[in-house]
Parts: sequence; structure tokens; C-alpha cells
Amino acid sequence: MFILIQSLWSQNNAYKKFQAYMNISGGRTLSIHFYQEQSGRYFESTGFLYYHDAVDYVFDEQKQRVIYKDGLITTINKTTEQIIYDNNIENDISVLDILSGKEDRIRIEESILEKNGSKIPFLISDWDMKGYLLVTPGSGEPRMITVESSDDMKIIIKILSSELGQHKQIPSLDTAGYEIIDLRE
Repeated sequence: MFILIQSLWSQNNAYKKFQAYMNISGGRTLSIHFYQEQSGRYFESTGFLYYHDAVDYVFDEQKQRVIYKDGLITTINKTTEQIIYDNNIENDISVLDILSGKEDRIRIEESILEKNGSKIPFLISDWDMKGYLLVTPGSGEPRMITVESSDDMKIIIKILSSELGQHKQIPSLDTAGYEIIDLRE
């Protein structure tokens, strides 16, 4: 009986452990493989997510760097040498909102202990989306995030490795001479 109660208690705390793992002082650096499919088209990328909190993160990969800071999205296209500035769309939800746990429109369901980790289902009813986080039991370290929508969109993010944020610095990037495109209103 004690083992059953302990197992149920740990399942209910899986998301809290995940949040504690992600939201530590100094943040986290995640090596990720990103896959998105929609309307028969797909996009794949591998890079680093430098996550400090829901208002400050950077995704850096070979062809581009996306910086999100206080509602400003800066996309640096390394191939075309362009920098695009844009504001976050009001009522938009990103995978980072799931990571931070600060978005109240995301309903976290009860976690399920599986052979390969704790599966934490979630629903985003405003956008008719659902998905799950797969985390390591005990530590809360993320291993995979999936998001699906009714309009045939699917995102899979596999976390290849994770380390403390201050252990891996964002590489410097010389953007002198890059074309600036400002889409902010």
C-alpha cells in the first residue's frame, strides 16, 4: 500500500519536478532535435536551446538563431544574412510556455509512470492542441515534448542532453553587414 501511495504521489509531482529542473538559477542548455510536420511538409533541425526562463531564451542551430526576450522575437538567418525583428503575437502559445509552466491556458493532466519515464499529458483547448512531456522520474529532466493539433500539425522535440546554463555559452555571431527587417508595429 505504501509503495502504491508513493507511486501516485510521485506521478502527481512529475510536472513540479520538471519545472524545478528547468527553472534553476542560471537556467539550462538543452541540445535538442526539433521536428515539425504540417500539411504534408516537414522541417527538421538540431541545435541548442539556451533557456533561462519564459521571457529569455535562445535557440541556435546551423542556419539560424532565434532570440526571445521580453516579447521581442529576433530571428537571425545565418544563410541569407538577415535579422528579422518581430513582436510576440498576443494570445500565442509556444513550447516554451509549456516549459515554464507560466501559461494558465495549458491544462496539465495527471502524469503516467511508464517504462521509459513519466509521461505528463497536457491540453491547450484554445488552440485545439494536445501533447505530452516525457521526463526522467525523480529528477524531472525532460527527454521529449510532443504537440499535436486537429489540423494535422505535429511537433516532436527530443532532448539529446541537458546541462546547467552557465556551463555552455551562446557562441558569438558577427552580424555586421546583415540586412535588418523590422516587422514590429
